[in-house]
Amino acid sequence: MAGFNGAVKARILLKAVDLAISAEVASLQQLVARESDILSLDLVLRILLTYLPESTDPALYIDLLQQLGGGKVHEPHPSPLRPVPSEREWSDEEAWHQVRQLHLLPVAHEQDLQSGCIDQPSLFLLHRARRIDLETGSIPQIQQLLEPFVDRDPYLRTWLVSNILPLRRLDYEYYPHNEGAYTVEAFEELDGRPAIDALLSPSLQNSNSGHVQASRDIRGIVGPWIYGATRRKRRKTHRDPRRSSVTAPEPLGTSVTPAVSEARTGWPDVNGWIVDLALRNLSLAADTIGGWDGPKDVDYDGYINDSEQKNGTMEEVNNHYAQAGLAAIYATTNASQSALERSYGILQKMARQSRLQEPHGLDDAQWDNVARISQDYINQITELHLLHNILLDPSNPLTICTQASLSFASLILNSSLLLQKLGQTLSCRDVCALALFGKSEGHAQELHRLLQNVPARTRDEDAWAEVRHFVLRLRDWRYIPSEPALRDEEDTLGVLCKVKRKDVEVELLKAILTASCYDLAVHVYCLPDEGPMSADALEKTILGVTMSSYDGASNGNRTRGGIRKASEIVSAFRRHFPASQSFDEASALIAATHAMSFYSLTLQHGVPFQPVNVRTTKDPLSLIGKMLEQNPRSYTKLDDLIEIGQNLVKAGLGPEKSQHKTSAPDPQASASVRTLDQQLLDSSSRITSMAIEAALSENDFDTAYSYIINRLSPNTSANDSNTSLAPEDDISWRAAFLAGRFSPSTRSTTPPSSLRRLEQRLELLSLALILAPSSHLPEILTVWRAVEADLTALLAREAAEEDSWNAKADRGLLSGSTTIPGGFAPPSMAEMDKLSNQQRPRRQSRATAAAANEEAPMGLFDVARGAAQAFRKNAFPLNAAAAASAGSPTAGKAKERPLSMMSDDSMGGGSGGEGKAERVRKRDMVANAVTGGLASGIGWVIGAPAPSGRS
Repeated sequence: MAGFNGAVKARILLKAVDLAISAEVASLQQLVARESDILSLDLVLRILLTYLPESTDPALYIDLLQQLGGGKVHEPHPSPLRPVPSEREWSDEEAWHQVRQLHLLPVAHEQDLQSGCIDQPSLFLLHRARRIDLETGSIPQIQQLLEPFVDRDPYLRTWLVSNILPLRRLDYEYYPHNEGAYTVEAFEELDGRPAIDALLSPSLQNSNSGHVQASRDIRGIVGPWIYGATRRKRRKTHRDPRRSSVTAPEPLGTSVTPAVSEARTGWPDVNGWIVDLALRNLSLAADTIGGWDGPKDVDYDGYINDSEQKNGTMEEVNNHYAQAGLAAIYATTNASQSALERSYGILQKMARQSRLQEPHGLDDAQWDNVARISQDYINQITELHLLHNILLDPSNPLTICTQASLSFASLILNSSLLLQKLGQTLSCRDVCALALFGKSEGHAQELHRLLQNVPARTRDEDAWAEVRHFVLRLRDWRYIPSEPALRDEEDTLGVLCKVKRKDVEVELLKAILTASCYDLAVHVYCLPDEGPMSADALEKTILGVTMSSYDGASNGNRTRGGIRKASEIVSAFRRHFPASQSFDEASALIAATHAMSFYSLTLQHGVPFQPVNVRTTKDPLSLIGKMLEQNPRSYTKLDDLIEIGQNLVKAGLGPEKSQHKTSAPDPQASASVRTLDQQLLDSSSRITSMAIEAALSENDFDTAYSYIINRLSPNTSANDSNTSLAPEDDISWRAAFLAGRFSPSTRSTTPPSSLRRLEQRLELLSLALILAPSSHLPEILTVWRAVEADLTALLAREAAEEDSWNAKADRGLLSGSTTIPGGFAPPSMAEMDKLSNQQRPRRQSRATAAAANEEAPMGLFDVARGAAQAFRKNAFPLNAAAAASAGSPTAGKAKERPLSMMSDDSMGGGSGGEGKAERVRKRDMVANAVTGGLASGIGWVIGAPAPSGRS
């Protein structure tokens, strides 16, 4: 105030203040025009800034401000000034006192001191705008105030664009319900990523139309706000006392080009916001990218022309935006089909943004046209580049928008789509990691899991052909269906590239067979001359699936479940492997299991029988024994049981597993290997023995006796030249011995039946004596003696009963009594003497025979020797007939040979000329042997004539 001289100046100043307070701008303008020497530009601006009400319409004083900026104020209209009421009441002293109490505000706000702006009206406008916002919060009024002066100073225009324009859109146009969310001062303090989050958060709160709002807000709010980022950065630098000593202030002239550092300030934060948004909501991120063309697409409301937006850094900013688009593709965890389609839309837009060739649509058929990817590009990518905070790194080859990165991202998206079609959901990041950094074990597990997750397409040949095409394409991105030859494994690139082609084909064939698509499997793997698999691998895989279905079956019937599938597989491929022994074994196994399904069978601890038990049991033939135990009278179906056992042997599951597989025989071990025919014969004998035991357990001796006589003959052959290889028959003699010592639980009351049963038992024991080894003869002979004693006792009892009956009849005749109805008169003494004389020779002959037997009894070894002789005579009738006709002494000498030698002869068969005669049926051989044994062994007990060879 020292510049004022006199009370006149004080009163003029007070008068201007009063006019400003009352908002009489026209009078104030007239006063300024008349008293321009006293009311200077700075003084008038300070009076207006301090005392003009902030609610005053800017249109009232814009003209005054323009004239003040021009340097000369004109009177609006020539008229006398209205006198101020208190003007004449002030004394000089009071006037000066009032002037000292004015406290006028400075023209420049403290935040604009380092702005580089030197224009007083512009500084006044900035300060006035802040005071209007502080008092009224009216952003449109501020914009109305500043618009006429935007061309006056670049800094003023930048401030209007970066602060007032975003606030007006934020509070009045886009989100009017959020009016007053920010003050101008608070808005100026926004900086960095928090500012981006704050400005774009309203667009995320409305889920219905947020997709459109996000791109609109970036274009109309964030873009203008970033335009003033350089000024804010510089202001913060000057306001930081810790940096002022080491950081030189930027030249004031740099304020005219704020976009120079946009690539290093606001836009990277926007790119980061988009990438983070893609992680949370890919749809919103995709629509944001789709509705916004990058940093060049900003709505400045006409304040910034196109020429001012073009600068040296705009190309760099656009490239960073394209990188953000690719980064969003790898950032998302959503792998749905809609998400993949949106990601592909982002990829195509980024290609256009970078003026590169657009990838084809999201279609598997277009993979052949995708640009080749060099191995050098693949080698540049590391696992570190997949980290979320590294996606926007300027050196990340995955996200830098190049033709190679676009092609690679296209392959990743197509692979993810194929995986989604196959039922496996993997994001682009996971697909990329699996393709580039996965191990062979991980790829194999992924392939196995992939085929397991394929939706059920049973018997859908076309669908499974498409699945196979998808899997092969996933393994090799360069796969071409028309090329059957296998590609070099070293240059394979794909999601499953670490799995060899042959292993992939094996897994595919397993899946196709599991889906019952047999025609497709035959067409792809069997019919071509050069199929994708070797014949051995194909056979092994088919049989593996067959056995897997077999093992997983719960019922052995070939018309149900897993056994049905196994049978269908064998039937479908059997004609393509006519010489395969493995297929024969599988067919036999299925046939045996099907036959076993008609019997009830429960294993230990009440576990029901399942087909897999056949393959896991060490001795599958033992299951037939359990079937006989658990199915009453099942022993009567002997032919069916023998067929089951023979099929088990043909399946390679007999007691001597796989010994008949002679594909590569060992000469040294050939002596101990039994042929298939021998194993079949042994299985038949063993099952017959089981049936005999089952029949005896059910007290059915007649069936057991019939099986022994007619089925279980000695395992010998007169034509077998290599008798040294024949194993010892340990089944026949045991079965015969078991039946021979069998004693029925219910004895017959008819003597002839009991006598016949004892004769059959002795017949079986004689057969057991013939076949048993010498170490078991005492045991058999002991039983023989017991049975023979029973037979002797029975015969004696019958004889006593007969004698008693005869004596009773004689006494009745002698006493003259008779019990016969209608009998005649008693005979005379002469007639009785005559009858007694007639019966005396019969009694004498019986006594003589008994005495002879008592004097020359036959020993047990004589019985055995006689049985052996009879067996030899009946087993080889041609030899016996020849010896008898020639009168050779061989027969006589044979009678004197020990039992062991006779057994050897009888078991070995003759070797002479007659030994080559026609072979006798086994059933006749055994029957004749038993009959002869009875004749030579125990015939004397029942009164039979003595053999011709005995004296």
